Amino acid sequence: MEKERYLNTSLAKALRVFELFNGVEGGLSLSEIASRMGARPGSIYPIVYTLQKFGYLERDAETKKYRLGLRILALANQILSSLDVREKAKPVLKRLARELEVNAHLAVLYEGEVLYLDREEAAPSVVIPSVIGRRVPPHCTALGKVLLAYSPEALEGFLAKGSLPALTPNTITNPELLRRELERVRQQGYAIDWEEFHEGNICVAAPVRNYRGKVVAAISVSLAKVRLTHTPLDSFVQAVTKGAQEVSLEMGYRS
Repeated sequence: MEKERYLNTSLAKALRVFELFNGVEGGLSLSEIASRMGARPGSIYPIVYTLQKFGYLERDAETKKYRLGLRILALANQILSSLDVREKAKPVLKRLARELEVNAHLAVLYEGEVLYLDREEAAPSVVIPSVIGRRVPPHCTALGKVLLAYSPEALEGFLAKGSLPALTPNTITNPELLRRELERVRQQGYAIDWEEFHEGNICVAAPVRNYRGKVVAAISVSLAKVRLTHTPLDSFVQAVTKGAQEVSLEMGYRS
């Protein structure tokens, strides 16, 4: 409790406002922000106004709703560019996407969720890959399975939150079945998402280790299930595990 006296309550409220926008589409009005903060709009407005003044929030003139500003994106790009694992994985992701004609991803575990750090597409797209920065549940993705498999503490924390939501009919929702699946991941060194996150989509992921041998990230490739009718799954597994090993070597790992 001694350290709590150093807590700046105004700054803490501002940071809480940022968190309200996680997963929100279309923005939030001042009254909605205040309601979610459990406060009056008048007491929240100075914080919101200041964040808008410095570019961290933007206000739509028509809807009167706020959304995260471009200043956040600028800072996020600086953070991403400084991440060593992202820099090391970039060429591997590009190669996997190009050679396998798939979408390749890099992710880490953050606050019990899969946080996407990078993405490479099989071909140029007119759609900006908004997946970067996105957070998703770990139990239904190949990336998440890999990250949970090598982090017992994170696994127990995730399971303690309650039930496992089903995103598709194939999602693992039984904690014991998930534990068995993660044991299989550790034994084989890779994970597969069998239409557990998106129906019709398969993902293969493998762990990335640092110089201490600790799993710090994972890379994956995603492909349409129909691809497996003419290309064996093992070819994707081998490519992803090899790519993850290359990134691990760049991170200083020596088996």
